[in-house]
Amino acid sequence: MRRFSFDIICKFSFEIDVECFIPSFPESKLADSFDLASKLSVQRAMSLLPLIWKLKRLLIIGSEKKLKKEIRVVDNVVMEMIGQRRREMTTTTTSLNKADLLSRLMGSIKNDK
Repeated sequence: MRRFSFDIICKFSFEIDVECFIPSFPESKLADSFDLASKLSVQRAMSLLPLIWKLKRLLIIGSEKKLKKEIRVVDNVVMEMIGQRRREMTTTTTSLNKADLLSRLMGSIKNDK
């Protein structure tokens, strides 16, 4: 179910097909990193003592080190997608008319970060 949800979100929001739903395809690095980062963020939010995760974040250890790594992976993959979309938008006029979330966001801002 997780793979299906992630696949649908990517398809409609970014107009990319990560093919997570096809069981014969290998796991997507983006999907895996996004899933782990989500789980670690939920654990952080449910922590009884916020001071613990804040200290771990400061020292970059344990789950905070993993979270930082997974966020970096997601960020790199998304920046690649944005770069690819920017190239498409400069070379073709059909990309300018896309109605997906990524294209709309990119049309409204100049800084990709």
